[in-house]
Amino acid sequence: MWSYMKSAEPSVFTKTTADGVAKVRKSKGKFAFLLESTMNEYIEQRKPCDTMKVGGNLDSKGYGVATPKGASLRNAVNLAVLKLNEQGLLDKLKNKWWYDKGECGSGGGDSKVSLNVTTSGYLSTE
Repeated sequence: MWSYMKSAEPSVFTKTTADGVAKVRKSKGKFAFLLESTMNEYIEQRKPCDTMKVGGNLDSKGYGVATPKGASLRNAVNLAVLKLNEQGLLDKLKNKWWYDKGECGSGGGDSKVSLNVTTSGYLSTE
């Protein structure tokens, strides 16, 4: 896949996530866009409701907050994020803002699904 991506003309790479999602929506199933899963799931729940995550994630990462090296609050922030994650609050907040307040319902869109693959997880619907 990487060899194809590097050699493809025109280039398959995009400068921004918005450019990648737009390219998928216009591609009629001819363009796949690899995207970080959290952003992927968020976009799926936003109008025009024409994308859907499909397949599993390529990997799994936790939450983190960047601090300057040696910052006095670093350990406290790390522990607080870890505690919120262990208590399930981070997942509850994600569900609230991604899905409960989403614009597309639980299924992504309400039109018929066609196979316009977008990434480690998008299907575009028409």
